Amino acid sequence: MESCSEPINLSGMKLPGDHQLVLRLNKGDKLAFEAIYKKYYEPLFLLGRRYLKDPQLAEDAVQDVFSKLWLNRSDIDSSKSRQGFLFTSLRNHVLNMVKINKRRILRQIEYANTNQTESSQADEEVIFREAKRIVERGVGTLPERKKLVFELKNLQGYSNQEIADRMGISIHTVRSQYQKANKTVQRFVSRYIR
Repeated sequence: MESCSEPINLSGMKLPGDHQLVLRLNKGDKLAFEAIYKKYYEPLFLLGRRYLKDPQLAEDAVQDVFSKLWLNRSDIDSSKSRQGFLFTSLRNHVLNMVKINKRRILRQIEYANTNQTESSQADEEVIFREAKRIVERGVGTLPERKKLVFELKNLQGYSNQEIADRMGISIHTVRSQYQKANKTVQRFVSRYIR
């Protein structure tokens, strides 16, 4: 059997009458099986859920362990620990589930990450388009000269000197017009984007 990296605490798990129950189970006594099931189901389920982080998978693992117990009932040594057998079987079953489902689990994680990335990119594009639309509306509220200075600087990448030469105004006027236009657009945008 495989070894588990995390020890399982079985202290306090030995229940009275286990030896007699196993002797009866060896002979196919269904009532003995039911008694063992009732005694060990909950601790096995809790351990399975701790490992698998999913109640349904834990339930499946516990059912498989008890099926194995019933199928191998005649081979169980009544002098050995029942809880040791059950918990070791559960641990091995969980390890096998993880090993078998590793690729599927990794694919699901990759799929979720891909969809999240695509969804995030789509969300970002929508937000960017909306922000751009709001900025354009803000620029549209500017007086004609401030609007032209703002567009030449921000949209077309002209320097202050190039704008001054092109518009026939001083570089100081370009700076002043741009600062005022920028503040007006920022105030407009701040009303819509928080």
